[in-house]
Amino acid sequence: MLFRLFLSLLVSHGVVSVNPGFRIELSEKGLDYVRQVAMPILVKQLQNLAIPDQSGSAGTPVGSIDYSLSDIKLTEFSIPSSSLTIVANTGVQVGASGVSVHLSGHWHYREHSWPHISDSGSCDVSASSISLSTVVGVGADSSGRPTISANSCSFNIGKLDIDFHGGASWLYNLFSGTIADGLKGSIEGSVCSAAKDAINTQGNKALATLPVEEKLTSNSEINFELIQAPIFTSSYLETLHKGEFLYIPHPSTEIPFEPSPLPTAAASNSMMTIWITDYIVNTAGYVYQEAGVLQINITQSMLPSGIPISLNTTSFKPLIPELYAKYPNEAMQLFLTSTSAPYINITSGFINVTAPGRLVAYVRVNETTLVNAFTLGLTMHATGHASLRRNGSQEMVIGNATYLRSDISVVASNVGHFEATSLEAAVNLLYQIGVIPLINKYGAAGFAIPSVDGVTFVNPVVAQGEGYIQISTDINYNPSSLFSEELISLHRDKVDQLANEGGIV
Repeated sequence: MLFRLFLSLLVSHGVVSVNPGFRIELSEKGLDYVRQVAMPILVKQLQNLAIPDQSGSAGTPVGSIDYSLSDIKLTEFSIPSSSLTIVANTGVQVGASGVSVHLSGHWHYREHSWPHISDSGSCDVSASSISLSTVVGVGADSSGRPTISANSCSFNIGKLDIDFHGGASWLYNLFSGTIADGLKGSIEGSVCSAAKDAINTQGNKALATLPVEEKLTSNSEINFELIQAPIFTSSYLETLHKGEFLYIPHPSTEIPFEPSPLPTAAASNSMMTIWITDYIVNTAGYVYQEAGVLQINITQSMLPSGIPISLNTTSFKPLIPELYAKYPNEAMQLFLTSTSAPYINITSGFINVTAPGRLVAYVRVNETTLVNAFTLGLTMHATGHASLRRNGSQEMVIGNATYLRSDISVVASNVGHFEATSLEAAVNLLYQIGVIPLINKYGAAGFAIPSVDGVTFVNPVVAQGEGYIQISTDINYNPSSLFSEELISLHRDKVDQLANEGGIV
């Protein structure tokens, strides 16, 4: 447990109440990349979009008729160019120009008067001079997960042309302008409805894959929930996360300190910047200390083979002759425990850990009996650094310890007087050749940075500052599926509902 804790002290990440311990900023470049990814998704969502049936009455040279247009489907929808503008304190406005729309459908008419002549055929619809604009906002739900919503939508068709085929299509062409006016409004409403569905449903479906708890072990996790709704400035989107360590068997432990302020965001050439503070690792140390789990019994079987020190009084004979004289050639066991929570400090050069503790040395005089030989006071000082490693689709923060030593004092002795300095070299050698490799074995496993499914980092750069680790990176989005049939069905159900209510004319 102690080794795993030390690893977490080197590599964990997080956030909290007033100031975040974990912060993400998506730059204008990053938001524009989201636009580039979202547009093909939106276009695909609108392919084969069903438009509510149209019906009405009209006067013609052959008398009054009832007419209808049915089975109207959008057969082509393209957005050759689009743009994104950040609206501070609101969200982003996405606009499109040069939009191309084509539809197909069936027509039918019936005369009011006898002999009630009727006819039917097909039609093609093309629209031009189209503009599309939507404002998208980001919020947070009750669980601290980000949400997305299309706050407004405008889809304006400048010109609509209908070409009728078959039967008495010449008759329809006589009043195609009247039909076009009603159909134009229906298309505008249907496209905006489908676009908002795509953003609200597909966008939130993607955000739902962002974990708000990142599991570390079966008993521990990091809380990454939002501490407030995301913030839009004039040049970036910022999300502030709690990132507090939680020891699951003791979930109610209150943390008596808060994270330090992070530096103000600076202009970045990267799409995304992540700040990981030392708050989370300090909460890990505090929670573990309060739970009383920062302790370990060290036996000979736990030490790497081939090291020149063994847990036997014979190995300690040159260092503590009185120990060997009292218990010659007896096996030993060590009990290492913390006396207060470890403290972690991230600087521009290193991650530094200070961990006060106590080491009790026992001698095993028989199979069932341990006797207390001596007790040492320890203040462990560790140095390491963090880096990134990709594991499949996950980006992992991993830790590497490069230095570990202890200040030692004798607290009590049952084998006579000896100087603590006689053990410092041996203990620190044990750290270098035995403990550090074990720590780094766990460190190589790392912890995942919470991310939306399908997002990977491109050319990430890791830097350390006073109290934080900063990751600047571009991103790539490649989800397992751009669209689901449930989305298409969702919109079709809405169209059916509109049709049952009389349609949009």
